[in-house]
Amino acid sequence: MSDQFNALLNLPDEMLHLSLLDGAVRVLFCRTTGVTRTMAAIHAPSPTALAACSRIMTGTLMLSVMMKGENESVTVTVRGDGPAGKITCVGNGPHVKISPENPSADMPLRADGHLDVGGYIGHTGRLTVIKDLGMKEPYIGQCSLVSGEIGEDLAQYFTVSEQKPSLVALGALVNNGVCLSSGGILLQPMPDCPEKVISELELRSMFFSAISREVADMTLDDLYTRWFDGLEPKLLSREKLLYQCDCSRDRMERALISMGRRELRSLIDEDGQADLTCHFCRNTQHFTKDELEDLLERAQRD
Repeated sequence: MSDQFNALLNLPDEMLHLSLLDGAVRVLFCRTTGVTRTMAAIHAPSPTALAACSRIMTGTLMLSVMMKGENESVTVTVRGDGPAGKITCVGNGPHVKISPENPSADMPLRADGHLDVGGYIGHTGRLTVIKDLGMKEPYIGQCSLVSGEIGEDLAQYFTVSEQKPSLVALGALVNNGVCLSSGGILLQPMPDCPEKVISELELRSMFFSAISREVADMTLDDLYTRWFDGLEPKLLSREKLLYQCDCSRDRMERALISMGRRELRSLIDEDGQADLTCHFCRNTQHFTKDELEDLLERAQRD
C-alpha cells in the first residue's frame, strides 16, 4: 500500500457537524476506524461481529454528539434473532463503548461477497434507544428492525420514534479480521427544507453506498466538499472520537453492595473472594475476602 493510503487509514477519528443551504439540512459525518480497532482489541470479534459492532458504535456516536448536556448519555441496544444475541452500546458525547453478547459468532459471506451483518444481527427484532437526560425518567424509543444491517434500522428509528426522516449510511471495511476503515453519515432535512433539496440528496445518496471505502480513500473534508458541491456545505464543529469506558473499582464496589446483604454474605461464605469483569472494556477487579467483608459492613450501614 502507498504511503498516502496508509496515512488515510490512520487518520484520527472525528465527527464533523455540517449544515447545507443555510441550515436546511443537518449532516453528521464521521470516521470511526480507531474506535473500531480498539473495540476489536478488547472483544476479539469475528469479522462479521466486528463490522456489526462498528456500525452500531458509529450510529450511537451520532446520537450522543447531538445531546447537549455534559453528563447526558445514550444507550443503544440491538437484539435480533441472529447469532449476535444482544449488543449494548453506550455513548457519552464523543466517547463510546460497546458490549457484544456473542462476539465470536460469525456468518458465511453473502452471495455478493460482503459480510452478512444482517444475518448476524437477524432480520427480526428491535432497536432500542435510551437517552439519559439527567431527569427522573429517561427517554426510551424503539423500532422494529428493518434489515439488521443497522443503517436502515437507525434511519427507521429516527423516522418512527423521533419523527425526523433521515438518511443514514454506516460501513466498516474489514479484511482478514482487521478494520481498515469505518465511518458513517447522517442527513436530516429540517422541517422547512424544500422538496427539491430532499430529491437532490436522494440522488447523491449513491455516494454513501460504500462509505467505508470512501473514508479510506479521502479525508472527510475532501469528501464532504465533493459530495455536497452546490449545496453550500458549512462546517459547524469538529470533535475527536474515542472508545472510552468509565468503569472503576468504586463502581464495581457499588455493584457488589447492590447485590444485597444476603447475597453478599453468601458470596463471602462460598467463594471467599470475587472477580468482577467489565463487559465493555474487559477490565477485571479482584476483591479479597477482607474487602468483601468491608463492603458487607457498608451494605449493613446503608
